[in-house]
Amino acid sequence: MGLGKTIQTIALLAYLACEKRVWGPHLIVVPTSVILNWEMEFKKWLPGFKVLTYYGSPKERKEKRSGWYKPNAFHVCITSYQLVLQDQNVFRRRAWQYLVLDEAHNIKNFRSQRWQVLLNFNANRRLLLTGTPLQNNLMELWSLLYFLMPNGVSQDMPIGFANLKEFQEWFSHPVDRMIEGQQGMDEESRAAIQKLHTVLRPYLLRRVKADVEKQMPEKHEHVVYCKLSKRQRFLYDDFMSRAKTKETLASGNFLNIINCLMQLRKVCNHPDLFEERPILTSFAMDDEVQTEGSYLESLIRRRFNVVQPMEGVNFDFLNLILQHPHMNQMSQMVANEIIRLAATEAISKVIANRQRHIAAAEARGIVSKDYHDLKKYAKYREMQMQIQCMKRWESIQYVNSMRCARKPLFGSDLVALLRSMTSSYRDRLFSSSARIYMSQCDAIREMVQGYKGRIYSNLDILEQYGCVTPKAVVWPKERILPYEGQLQLQQANSIDNDIFHPIRSRLSIAFPDKWLIQYDCGKLQKLDKLLRELAAGGHRALIFTQMTRVLDILETFLNIHGYRYLRLDGATKVEQRQILTEHFNSDKRILCFILSTRSGGLGINLTGADTVIFYDLDWNPSMDKQCQDRAHRIGQTRDVHIYRFVTEYTIEENIFKKANQKRMLDNVVIQEGDFTADFFNKTDWWRELPEVVGASERSVYTPVDYEQALLEAEGDETDAQAAMVARKEMNMDDNDFNDTPSAVTRQSSEAPSQAPSQTVSQASQTEDPTMDEDVELNVGHVDQYMLRFWEREMLGIDLGFGGFAN
Repeated sequence: MGLGKTIQTIALLAYLACEKRVWGPHLIVVPTSVILNWEMEFKKWLPGFKVLTYYGSPKERKEKRSGWYKPNAFHVCITSYQLVLQDQNVFRRRAWQYLVLDEAHNIKNFRSQRWQVLLNFNANRRLLLTGTPLQNNLMELWSLLYFLMPNGVSQDMPIGFANLKEFQEWFSHPVDRMIEGQQGMDEESRAAIQKLHTVLRPYLLRRVKADVEKQMPEKHEHVVYCKLSKRQRFLYDDFMSRAKTKETLASGNFLNIINCLMQLRKVCNHPDLFEERPILTSFAMDDEVQTEGSYLESLIRRRFNVVQPMEGVNFDFLNLILQHPHMNQMSQMVANEIIRLAATEAISKVIANRQRHIAAAEARGIVSKDYHDLKKYAKYREMQMQIQCMKRWESIQYVNSMRCARKPLFGSDLVALLRSMTSSYRDRLFSSSARIYMSQCDAIREMVQGYKGRIYSNLDILEQYGCVTPKAVVWPKERILPYEGQLQLQQANSIDNDIFHPIRSRLSIAFPDKWLIQYDCGKLQKLDKLLRELAAGGHRALIFTQMTRVLDILETFLNIHGYRYLRLDGATKVEQRQILTEHFNSDKRILCFILSTRSGGLGINLTGADTVIFYDLDWNPSMDKQCQDRAHRIGQTRDVHIYRFVTEYTIEENIFKKANQKRMLDNVVIQEGDFTADFFNKTDWWRELPEVVGASERSVYTPVDYEQALLEAEGDETDAQAAMVARKEMNMDDNDFNDTPSAVTRQSSEAPSQAPSQTVSQASQTEDPTMDEDVELNVGHVDQYMLRFWEREMLGIDLGFGGFAN
């Protein structure tokens, strides 16, 4: 919270050592992230103390325990909550002078192992330091109060400071009804709150920032409502409409319902937490799918695998002479005659002319024969003759091309198996004629890039873009070559020589676009706009989240935009946390510090940031309060802005509503309690105290009436006489207590004695007097102890009191 709890604790231990000659040993239990911070503060403000920082691996901790029980081996031992539980047997065997718990809300649950273990430690005095003593309900406050004044732990329920059931009836139930009902504070609720303040005042000392720093910067809170993206809305509605989800919510099982809520929160934070975008690949079919041409392939393969593959091969039996007529070994006269007789182009013109006549006839409507009209029938016969003539010309064209070219027609699968020749007819023509070869210009030829040059010139485009990944692919067929040529083929097809390999690899797998990480999430879209404004204004931000996977997504998001950032989570080592904190505060070039709520929200100083962003909400608002106080604390020079991201029309709105109710509970019980030393400096402070539990405003009974009512309630005369003897003993204690010249103290000592009489007068009308007596004696003990404490404090008498400071 930045209110000096650490240095106040150090000053207390220094006072005990210098004035009371109590040098310890003292045990200080702190969160893991602030262990080194406490050590540095001790070395700075109390260098005369021997400080043992207890952390590390089991082997390192064992070495630190060497000489553990020697006198003055150390004065203060600083460790974490986790290590206290792991090595509880070691800590329990030592006798501690002061047991100090920093961030004491870690023991708010009296049923937890942490609370039970620490309660049984051998400590003369106890001090709890916390900025949020009340987080969820009043029973957490009872846990802290009982920890300060334990009276042993039974198997059923611990009983010491106050009975748990009675504490619930007196305070918890009325306050909870007021908070959850949102009906305002009625007379009953106001009376319960005032009585609770009376009970808490002897144990709680609250310090606010206004008391420490008169010119603290202001804190502005903003709620940023975010819309679900299209993908988020689809996943959210799909999950809610599942039959299993409806069944789980209807079952009432707590753990299953919490799991459903967690899934919904994942969708709100980012859809990739719930369901990641898939990486698309093509379906690779087996070789059996490629059946076409398999028989021909096997036949060719058998002919290649003979002992002398090249001598006895005759391609003419399959008509595999794939040469143009110009390339055939024939006489020039025969070749020229064949070229002259190749009338493919002339026949194509005749066929095109016939097609135009037929199309014109069809346009005139001559499509069916009509025997009743001779003219129409004659035109129909003429069109039929044109069609037959066109078919004859097409047949002549086919026969002419086949006879002249003698080039067979092969399937595409077989052609793909054959290797294309690198040298063409055009290259041979240039080499045979010097005039044609010399007429070529090298500059013009270089302007026409080859495959490799064209790929390198467009490499940037090819790396950024890719075509759609095909749904299915077929493994390429094995090339059919003689045995001697297979090695050359393997070298030619290697990845180093394959210029198309990068393109094919991009088509084989499709990764989601990196910008989809922002466009798929409504919160990241808002965060993008907010960070742009912060960067332009010279601000720096802390981004808190509860999920480690969200930190991973935030890292990717910040890397895409090129922002400098630091990260701290539960996996960060203790030594590294202090380095990261100092680095962020000193380097203004770092825009963001992303932290987990549990690890980065306690005990560290991040005043280098003036903006706090809560990416998601916590059920416990005090955790968010702890996080925002990392920036809004002593040493901050700029106004702090708090941004809470809430996804509208989702579960997060209900979480935010519940958190506001818990904030109201903290404001009513703690913030408005005036738990400061100034309250007791008033000369008539006792007049402002309300009636104790069960008292009625209309009661005017005196202490004599109170005693008379108790005596009449006793059924046995012996019990009544015993009560009179007990009263005399109490009077003797009061005489010792009032033995002081201060008139104000005597007056204040007498005033609270009216409260028990008023309490019993009302309660005795409806309930058993014996039960009322037990209740009033317990509460009266608290009031008397409070008065005795303050009077002896004024006289300088040490009571050995343990309390907790806020």
